[in-house]
Amino acid sequence: MRRFLVAGVASVLLLSGSQLALADERKPPEYTGAEFQLLYEYAVGSTLPNLDAPNGRYDVTGNGELDARIWDLAFERGYVLRPTASGDLGRADGVTMQPQAAEAWLTLKAEARAAGMPFIVSSAYRSPASQRTQFNTKLSGTSDSAIDAALTWWSIPGTSKHHGGYALDFRYRSGTFDNFRSTKDFKWLQADNFSIPLSHGFVPSYPDDITTQGPNPEPWEFVWIGTGLIQCGVPQSLISLAGPAAAILSDVGRCPGGMEPAQAPLWLVSL
Repeated sequence: MRRFLVAGVASVLLLSGSQLALADERKPPEYTGAEFQLLYEYAVGSTLPNLDAPNGRYDVTGNGELDARIWDLAFERGYVLRPTASGDLGRADGVTMQPQAAEAWLTLKAEARAAGMPFIVSSAYRSPASQRTQFNTKLSGTSDSAIDAALTWWSIPGTSKHHGGYALDFRYRSGTFDNFRSTKDFKWLQADNFSIPLSHGFVPSYPDDITTQGPNPEPWEFVWIGTGLIQCGVPQSLISLAGPAAAILSDVGRCPGGMEPAQAPLWLVSL
């Protein structure tokens, strides 16, 4: 995997006395929409395998002037260039996706079925070429309003999280993309700050409380980033330790804390 730069955080983490906070391994931490987005950006830049760096702007319609305007309006909405899948992809329920996402989906589906939730995965990996075709079927004209209307729900090639193979669209077999939010399945997924999908490594892909993220909030799309990152949070850039640093550095380095309190290994409380 080629590494590439994404937005990050930089702060100093002090682990000492009253600053120690134990990670609750039974329940995922609570995150805001902005923090879900930060987790995803960190994941695709630093932890998720089988990704290649973004490959620049793709042609959208084949009309250079129109394409330039489409890209300008897409960036204004908050779309950014996204990485693309590399290596061998997996499949689950007939849908192509990254192997880790496939495994996590199957365990999430088993829990959902046990709870009486029938939602399925309708789409996961999507190539830039496929995204181009999809976007153009939704583009009804060349005016700014027509372009923005298409961008409301549809990414242009090169900007979709589906390119990486870790984003999954959930729906019923009968459809329900536009009203998935009102279904019992979404309410089950959303409960307790999305604790069930988080426990399987999935976070909301386009959360409700982000105003500029490309498309409008999409309650049906979730993206797999792994349970380890969800439990730990985005690592801090600098760790300063008080006490027996040599003894605890390696263990703390595995999970150096999240965006709120520092998380420490359970055994550290006894020191």
